[in-house]
Amino acid sequence: MATNGQIRAWIGLAPPESRPGRLASADIAQRIRDEMGPVPDAEEIRFDATINEVGPAIDFAINHPDLDVLRAAADDLKDALRGFPATYDVVDNLQTSAEELRLTLRPDAQALGLTLVDVTQQLRQAFYGQEVQRLPRGGEDVRVMVRYPREARENLDAINQVRIRTPDGREIPLAAVAEAEFAPGINRIQRRERQRTVRVSAEVTDPDAARAIRRQITEEFIPDWQERFPGVSVGAIGQAEGEAEFLGEIVMLQLVMIGMMYVLLAVAFRSYAQPLLIMTAIPFAFAGAVFGHMALGVPFALFSMFGVGAAAGIVINDNLVLVDFVNRLRERGVGAFQALVDAGVQRFRPILLTSVTTFIGVLPMIAERSTAAQFLKPMVVSLGFAVVFALFLTLLMVPALYAIGVDIKRTVLSMWTGQKRPGIGSGYEGDTSGTDVDIGASHQPAE
Repeated sequence: MATNGQIRAWIGLAPPESRPGRLASADIAQRIRDEMGPVPDAEEIRFDATINEVGPAIDFAINHPDLDVLRAAADDLKDALRGFPATYDVVDNLQTSAEELRLTLRPDAQALGLTLVDVTQQLRQAFYGQEVQRLPRGGEDVRVMVRYPREARENLDAINQVRIRTPDGREIPLAAVAEAEFAPGINRIQRRERQRTVRVSAEVTDPDAARAIRRQITEEFIPDWQERFPGVSVGAIGQAEGEAEFLGEIVMLQLVMIGMMYVLLAVAFRSYAQPLLIMTAIPFAFAGAVFGHMALGVPFALFSMFGVGAAAGIVINDNLVLVDFVNRLRERGVGAFQALVDAGVQRFRPILLTSVTTFIGVLPMIAERSTAAQFLKPMVVSLGFAVVFALFLTLLMVPALYAIGVDIKRTVLSMWTGQKRPGIGSGYEGDTSGTDVDIGASHQPAE
């Protein structure tokens, strides 16, 4: 379909599961691009593999008040981007500008009473025309324009023959009052940070290479480039700007979430240390999500952070169940080591089932290879593997950290009071999970 100077073509593909070797849509688009080759006189060529394309993979905005400096800086940046094997379609938004006629008024023109507005207006009247009247015809108005004949208007050399009328009625050649030259025009003026902006963009053959290219350009090329073009500032926009903005917001929201969790747990447990013990699951949930992405070869996307947040709530709940049960046993007079063992035995089944059922619940979507499932796959991979990874944290590391904390507290009390206390676990009596304890009796918690 050809419309408004654009030619578009849509190619329908079979579902991924029906293609030989499960060939990806991006690979097919790249193969078509390679076979098509360069297109002469084309200002921009794009091959989009999905309907969710968000623009070029690499996009920079260059700011400077001088357009000539911007054009030179943009050309230099494009040359640097073309030096990477993975980049193609390196363009800027000045390439689509058309040639226009620019007039510069001569100093002698002011003595004749002419301004640049007078000269450009008369030149426009000569080629575009001046409406002198409208005639009714067929229920509509027909405009009557006065201008040069068609032969003169279709010949650019006729510009040199144009005569400009002065306020006193004299007619003077255009060359005597103004200098005319053709230069690239400006289709639209873009501004960023209150300065004129030029966008330089590039596509990449490998999506994973875009971040490395942006980092290399920023760290190695930009410092020397800014020395060659003083006053020029540059910033990554498009996907990079969106990712940075999203990550900044999600980090802030997660910090608020962690703070609220800590406050609620501190109030419930009446302790400042135990909430930190319970919340150790959060970094390990993130580690499990990273391991899951590496094991399945799934890129760590923005939606992966949502999966980590959801998994953090589940694994914190497992830790909370274990620590709360330990506290209940210690309130009944059970020693710390005894309470840890008994809590691990009695809470093992619910903690294990919570993690396993969560992983099994998201396993069908993890194994799904359809195009529609790829959108949410990073999130479910993070959720499933983070829960499984944190299972071992809940059953092994949390009891160990709890015991270390009790041992540190015992050591501090022993140094403060001077009384030697028995080591942790010295009073372990084996499995007492089935022993009834008088809840109403008052006990001094054993160690």
